[in-house]
Amino acid sequence: MPVFFSLANGIGRVAWGTISDKLGRKHSVVLMAASQGFLLLLFTMAAGNVWSLYLMASLIGFNFGGNFALFPALTADEFGIRAVGKNYPWIFLAYGVGGIVFPILGGLLGDMGNFPLAFSVTGVLCLIGAGAAWLVYPPHLDEAQEPFTINGFIHNAHLFGR
Repeated sequence: MPVFFSLANGIGRVAWGTISDKLGRKHSVVLMAASQGFLLLLFTMAAGNVWSLYLMASLIGFNFGGNFALFPALTADEFGIRAVGKNYPWIFLAYGVGGIVFPILGGLLGDMGNFPLAFSVTGVLCLIGAGAAWLVYPPHLDEAQEPFTINGFIHNAHLFGR
């Protein structure tokens, strides 16, 4: 199964880049996160069949590959190419924190015999992430050049559109 996940991950990096060229990066990230959320919610139903596990692992790997194709490019689109170095580390730091916290949470829930809850929590958080990506709009150019601030982040979460 890890081989299928890894192959699909590599294909997903190229495919999501192509998809984002057609849909736009923001819409692609929203679609990728939302579909990942639904796949994770469905994953526990696939546990009874080996072939469905391979299929789900491949689909999840495909979506996961899009992270590395879309996140740096979306950061450049949202904040400008000159501000990528100031902003992308925060995005990658959040990815790293998730990579530490959620395997620990999954392990704790697995030790309690509740892997379905681990996949459900992760799936719901992916759906919340898709919603958050939908709500955040690019900052004004002068704001993008400034260092990260909570006030600036809240200002850029235009909850009522533009």
